[in-house]
Amino acid sequence: MTPDLTLPGAALISTCIIAGGILIGAQMFAVEVPFAPYVMVALAVLVVLGAVMLILSCRGRDMSPS
Repeated sequence: MTPDLTLPGAALISTCIIAGGILIGAQMFAVEVPFAPYVMVALAVLVVLGAVMLILSCRGRDMSPS
């Protein structure tokens, strides 16, 4: 039986979206954020990883247990 990855995937996506919003908001108010482009790329990768976790978790529910 595979572990349920729904909650960790949703938490990862929502945390990355919130962190990205804070970072964009800081840049709007001319706050100098070091390595901001790299942080945004890392957050985007983590959002994709969280989406993959959600997709794999949902696909695993359709299979009958053996």
